[in-house]
Amino acid sequence: MKIYCWEGYNQKKYLRKFNQKIVSKSFISDFQIANKIKKKLVKCDVLNINNAFIRDFLWKHDLIQELNYLKYNSMYEDYITIFNHLSRWTKNKDQNKIIGIAQRFGSFNFVINSKLISKNSAELNGYHLVKDNKNKYGILLFEDFNIMHISLAAGINPFKKLNKQEFINFQLLCAFWLNNAKVISSNYLTLNKKLNRKDIRFYLSGGAYTCSPARKEGFHNLMGITPKNKINNLKQGIIFTEITSIFKNKNINQSENFLDYILQPEKCYEIAMSKFTCNPVLQMGNKEIFSKFSKNDLKTIQWDDILNTRKYSHEYQIIPDYKKLLSLFKNELNKNKNKVI
Repeated sequence: MKIYCWEGYNQKKYLRKFNQKIVSKSFISDFQIANKIKKKLVKCDVLNINNAFIRDFLWKHDLIQELNYLKYNSMYEDYITIFNHLSRWTKNKDQNKIIGIAQRFGSFNFVINSKLISKNSAELNGYHLVKDNKNKYGILLFEDFNIMHISLAAGINPFKKLNKQEFINFQLLCAFWLNNAKVISSNYLTLNKKLNRKDIRFYLSGGAYTCSPARKEGFHNLMGITPKNKINNLKQGIIFTEITSIFKNKNINQSENFLDYILQPEKCYEIAMSKFTCNPVLQMGNKEIFSKFSKNDLKTIQWDDILNTRKYSHEYQIIPDYKKLLSLFKNELNKNKNKVI
C-alpha cells in the first residue's frame, strides 16, 4: 500500500502496528502532488494533504473514494467544539458525503525567537516585521504557503483571481522578501537551529508544525505566530486542516483499514506529537484523547494560542492564479539562489 503525506504519517514508529506493508513518501507542496496524481504521474492508495485539495480538486475530478457515512459520521463527536466548522472539508460541498478524515490542523504563518522579538510585537505587527529586519530573517521554502503569505502581506487576496496590478504588487513584495532574507531553506530543522543561535530573528513561512521539535526539547522561545493585524482589510493568518483520503482502486478495503488505524485514540495522540512535527488534532475534543497530552505536550503545540488560530486566520484554499504566482516567486528565488542552503 502506498501513502503520500505530510511529515508524520510516514514515520516507522507510527506505522509499526499497522498490519500490512506500507510504502510512504512525504511532500511539501499540495499543489504539486495533487496535480501529479491527477496526471497519473504518481499513484497511491492513501493521501494526506491540506483540506482544499481533497474537496475542491481531487474529489472534483472523481479520484477520491466516498466513505461509509454511517460508519464515519460518529467521528465528528470527537472534534474540538470551536473547530467543528472544519468538518466541512471532510465532506463534499453538499455536505451529504464523507470523503476524508481530518486530524492535524493549525496556524501556519511565521516563527519567531521570542528572546529577540516579543510575541506581542510579532502578533500586532505581523509581516510588517520584514521591513524592519532586513538580513535578519529566514524564509522556509514551503511554496504554497509562501505564495499565500506574500499575497496577504501585499494586501492581496490569493484565493480569488488577480488583476494586473495585483500581480505587480505581489512581485514587488516577493522580491523584497527574498532580496532581504538572510537565508532560504526548505529544511525547517536547519532554520530552527539558526533561529535558536540568533543568526536570524524569525522565519516565514512556519508555525508550531515546524518549530515544535525545538519546543519539545524545551526551547519555548521558538514559537509560531498568528498575526492579529489586517492589511487592506485582509486577515493575515492561515489555518490549515489536513485531510486523509483514499483513492478509487483495487486497494480500497486496505486503505479504509488505514483510516480506522489513524482514528484510534493512541494514534490520534501519536500523530499530534510526531517526532518532527507536533500539532493539535481535531480529536482533542474527546476527553480520552485529550488526557493523553501532558502539560509539556500542550505547551509544545502552543495549545494556549488555539483561539487566535480561528479568529485571525483564513482557511486554506486553492489559489486560482497559483501557476502565475509560482512563476513570479521562482523567478525572484532564482535571483537569490546564493542564499539557499
